[in-house]
Amino acid sequence: MKIDNKKIENIVKKIFKINKVKNLNNLKIGSLKNWDSLGNFNLLLEIEKEFKIKFSNMDFTSIKSIKKLKEILKKY
Repeated sequence: MKIDNKKIENIVKKIFKINKVKNLNNLKIGSLKNWDSLGNFNLLLEIEKEFKIKFSNMDFTSIKSIKKLKEILKKY
């Protein structure tokens, strides 16, 4: 799958209710105010919906950063 950074950035802005994303690739749990375990869950659900994929349980639990998210998205 081709990774669409703009699409991911827009999802991050929507889920975490922010206007700007600084250095998307360095974001991880704890980087943003509301990015906790629940925020991560909501982010991944929205990514699944937007990219029309379904993460495996193993993938779902291992994604804790945008970098890891992109690595796993490449498999789909």
